[in-house]
Amino acid sequence: MITLDDIRRYVAAFPEVEEVTHFRMPSFKVSGKPFAGAEKGATTAVFSVSQQEAATAVADDPTTYEEVWRTAGRRSFVGLRVDLTKVAEDRVKELVEHAWRNKAPKRVVAAYDAG
Repeated sequence: MITLDDIRRYVAAFPEVEEVTHFRMPSFKVSGKPFAGAEKGATTAVFSVSQQEAATAVADDPTTYEEVWRTAGRRSFVGLRVDLTKVAEDRVKELVEHAWRNKAPKRVVAAYDAG
């Protein structure tokens, strides 16, 4: 099973990441924007990937993935919930990178890619 410490290690590979607490659970932000976070006793995590990527993941494996929507006020897409007991390490690394790229400022992504 992927652990919170594993996710911490994966996000540490990217610039301008900070760990904060959100509803008493660890959350990771890039330039002030959340892109990944643990929930439910750290057995699931939410990654801020594109809506299209989330829909594809859910269609491919609905027992491991679930789309997350904010319903308070106006309905809006949040990200992809992942059951960390059912997902491979390489896939979580990929989701961390996709979520980071989705939320990081373009200049930060460009500097990372150039370096």
